[in-house]
Amino acid sequence: MMIITRLFLIASLVLPLRANATSALPTGLFVATLLNSHPLPRIERVPSQDGWEHWFKLEQGLITLRPDGRFIASFKYYRQHVAPKAAVRPGPLLNETYKGKFSVKGTQITFLPDPNKQSKHPPAMVGTINGDKMNIPYIVAQGQSTHPLRMDMKREGNW
Repeated sequence: MMIITRLFLIASLVLPLRANATSALPTGLFVATLLNSHPLPRIERVPSQDGWEHWFKLEQGLITLRPDGRFIASFKYYRQHVAPKAAVRPGPLLNETYKGKFSVKGTQITFLPDPNKQSKHPPAMVGTINGDKMNIPYIVAQGQSTHPLRMDMKREGNW
């Protein structure tokens, strides 16, 4: 009887700790709502080192956080390399997808993409997550110029 009571006591202490450890990871579908404080779709012009601009229009951004610590991020956008302030005739709608691992410490979320065709060691991305909201800052660097971007996201669905 004493052994059963001890086992029950140990199980009642350990099992909630394990449940909390797995439920600590945020999960669900996060949808981009803002890019640089403006609603999507959003157009940005980033100066390039040749004096031209990288024009892009972000139509959609989605990040799925899975309970196993993996993520899938996909973005739909248009992109053109144009003369400054030139008229733009967007080409086809482009789609990029990234997969990898994520981790959370406090309100900091770190994305570590898997190796892909563009990079064998893609850089980690660090953002913040607080409840149903997440934001991810990113610096676009072209030669001497830098252009900060910030994507704000909201959870739209659970895993």
